[in-house]
Amino acid sequence: MHELSIAQSLVDQAVDAAAEHGAERIDRLELAVGEATHLNPDQLTFCIETVAAETPAADAEIVVDSIPPEGACECGWTGEPETLPDLPMAAPDLRCPDCENRVELTAGTECRLARISVPNSTEP
Repeated sequence: MHELSIAQSLVDQAVDAAAEHGAERIDRLELAVGEATHLNPDQLTFCIETVAAETPAADAEIVVDSIPPEGACECGWTGEPETLPDLPMAAPDLRCPDCENRVELTAGTECRLARISVPNSTEP
């Protein structure tokens, strides 16, 4: 399952960031996941919950923000592609609506830990 290795990486990043700031618990994980990744948000959430068990993120709320695809063409066109083929293991052949040249995706391919929330410190 592809989502499991991604979930492990995201949890590791969150735990490391929390440790760097002296936090013993993570309350919330916010993820930015592009629609062009073809990752299933429910499966990703389940995998994060699974790998986060026994870590400071064990009880964290998980929020997945979906990032729509955006593209750009050499002719100057930018925008959201009309369709996004369901090709999780291959680069989509997206074409510009103005000139029919290949469009490069500029957004929608990310999968990243956007933010973590930890409890406020009680130290003065």
